[in-house]
Amino acid sequence: MKSTEFYYIKEVASQRSFSKAAKVLGISQPALSNYIKKIEENMGILLFDRSVSPIEITEFGKAYLNYANEIIQETDKMNNIMWDLQNLKRGSIKLGSIASFSSTYLPGPVTTFHRKYPGIYIEIIEGRVTDLSEKCMVGDVDMYLTDADIDNEMFDKEILFDEQLIMAVPKDFEINHRIKDYRVPVEEIVKGNLRDEKYKSLDLNIVKEQDFVFLNENLPIRHMVDQMFKNAEIQPNVVMQIPQTMTGLSMAIAGVGIFFVAENTIKYNNFKEHPYYYKVGSDRETIRTMCIAYKKGKYISNAARKFIEILKEQLG
Repeated sequence: MKSTEFYYIKEVASQRSFSKAAKVLGISQPALSNYIKKIEENMGILLFDRSVSPIEITEFGKAYLNYANEIIQETDKMNNIMWDLQNLKRGSIKLGSIASFSSTYLPGPVTTFHRKYPGIYIEIIEGRVTDLSEKCMVGDVDMYLTDADIDNEMFDKEILFDEQLIMAVPKDFEINHRIKDYRVPVEEIVKGNLRDEKYKSLDLNIVKEQDFVFLNENLPIRHMVDQMFKNAEIQPNVVMQIPQTMTGLSMAIAGVGIFFVAENTIKYNNFKEHPYYYKVGSDRETIRTMCIAYKKGKYISNAARKFIEILKEQLG
């Protein structure tokens, strides 16, 4: 971005000659003279005294030039900022996410992004999905991680990946002896082999008498679990409700109750201990699509686009 007027006048003042300034600026001398004459006529002042040779800048011209230099400096500064933003030398991203998504999906992609674009500042704002969607609508976050079940009239979305819900059963539960043939080794989940046909899905009725640990009702996985039990016409014995996926998994490891967890929580977190894992229910009930969502029609910065690309590469 340039203000032609300021650059022209600055060059004439520097060269003290219309012809020399025109040569530097790459325009004809008459064109430059006429351009500045029109400025003088519009303002009702003389910027240059043409009665002497070489020409001299007037008091009006000096005052004008001081102002012009400030504008030129700020314009150059803005041009540099725009170049940096375009070339990912600087910038910021405000990303909304619930806590379990932050700890599961973001560490790898954020690390990769930061190494490639160290000048881009990423702020992760955590909260409930409903709160994050409201923040996105008013501009407090640029985009947020969510499942794909969002208002398509209000938000645009980009699909990241599908993941399956699995059942985590405490190792000391007696039911494990009866369902051991359905068990999925943790190594297979980490390798991404959960959907291998050799791992069959368990009927939820087989574990309906067990104790369960559920996530709080406002969380996406809880909605899926509630629907699954409703479809099976089972009233689960919920012995504990908790706000965080990691807490629920810890309770399953400790033997409190059966917990339902997304496969990527196991895949992307380096847990030292595990309960036993099983597929349960139908694909329709247990597979969810994850996406990045942003306000419909919102401008997405170059930095945000690059971050979305990395999310897709690493999580897709």
